[in-house]
Amino acid sequence: MPSLGEHDFENGWAVIEDFGPEDAEGSMVHASIGGRAGLCVRVLRPLAILAALSPAALPKWSPPLNYGRLRWELSGFELWCLTYRLGTRPSAEISRWLDDLAAEIDLHPRRVCHRDYHLNNLFFLDEGEVGVIDYQDILVGPDTYDMVSLLGERAMPELIDEKCRLTVEEMWSEMTAAEPCWQTRRRLVRLQRGLKVLGTFARLAVAGKSAYEAWLVDLAVKVASDLAQNGAPSELVGLLLDLGPRGSSV
Repeated sequence: MPSLGEHDFENGWAVIEDFGPEDAEGSMVHASIGGRAGLCVRVLRPLAILAALSPAALPKWSPPLNYGRLRWELSGFELWCLTYRLGTRPSAEISRWLDDLAAEIDLHPRRVCHRDYHLNNLFFLDEGEVGVIDYQDILVGPDTYDMVSLLGERAMPELIDEKCRLTVEEMWSEMTAAEPCWQTRRRLVRLQRGLKVLGTFARLAVAGKSAYEAWLVDLAVKVASDLAQNGAPSELVGLLLDLGPRGSSV
């Protein structure tokens, strides 16, 4: 994390360490295909540190990512993507499926999570260290949460191939001593987080932030494919494809 310099908390300002202009995405874009695998290993090290922390170490004011909060995030998807963007109320079948998804993830092993762990919040520093920013939302949540964010979001899917991704996932499981069946847990967390992010993108697009419109369309097609492969209601898959480019299919 950035070191703290001069500050005046009473007046609401602080000077923190500058990690430089190029985040981990920029570094990986400029690296060779073979070099990207090594960089992926480096960004797993902070996750190993977090995995070794006791969830009890977090302050009481940091609420856990439990059933109530997971389901609340999915309600943002229902509101902004389905009701507001598509003009349809979620059916009872969709709502029950979202209930079940949140309930299943609530049973996953817990650990300290950064919660927004992706390449744009990471920086490769000297001597092999990795700088981490945007950690104000750190909390206790599902054990695969940060790994899902790292490997499935922003530019990462385009920067590494499937073979590399599988290798990095296995390394993550070893470095963080993941409990068995983490692959199944990863798939469910990926679904929940994808739907949650769709709700966020839709809300920001409505607020006039046009960049989120393209991201919303692209992500909707990817999440629809994941849903179709994991037993989600066909109605929900179809609604997401309505958010994507015309003629999309899975």
